[in-house]
Amino acid sequence: MESQEQLLADFEAAATEHRSFLMQIAVASTRNPADAEDVVQDALMRGYRGLQGFRGDCPLRVWLARIVVRVSINHRRSVLRAVMRRTLFSDLEKEDGRGRIEPFEAPARGPGVDRELLMDVHRHVDKLPDEFRIPLLMYASNGMTITEIAGVLEIPEGTVKSRIFYGRKRLKKGLKL
Repeated sequence: MESQEQLLADFEAAATEHRSFLMQIAVASTRNPADAEDVVQDALMRGYRGLQGFRGDCPLRVWLARIVVRVSINHRRSVLRAVMRRTLFSDLEKEDGRGRIEPFEAPARGPGVDRELLMDVHRHVDKLPDEFRIPLLMYASNGMTITEIAGVLEIPEGTVKSRIFYGRKRLKKGLKL
């Protein structure tokens, strides 16, 4: 039982320590901080419930990140289904105009940063398909290594490198650099 208690203590410490990291992944996937918070909370609950299934073959941070990615994908699918329902049956529901969702815009990173350019970059990053956007953000914003990203997304390292390369290429083309 001592190992079970230690595992629970390690989980709680990892959840606290890596919450902002997990939030960055969730925001990159959902593009909405409020939804990202729900995704992280759900992922942590799933991780806690599935702790007995944790084999220890990767760091707990990577295991939790994998759960966040899966929950984000499921969340996005459910949101898409809801949008489809609203689109197809919009005459059955009335919008009050107050439920508008604003895209996530990170604050400027310091003095001398052109706010318009930063917003333009964010818009173009948001337009990238998930397969390019998520690895690119994990690499550029979260400072993850190629190996860590491959572990989280459960894809080969070469695929991660390729997706980052082509994500950057699309971003440069969109920004006309």
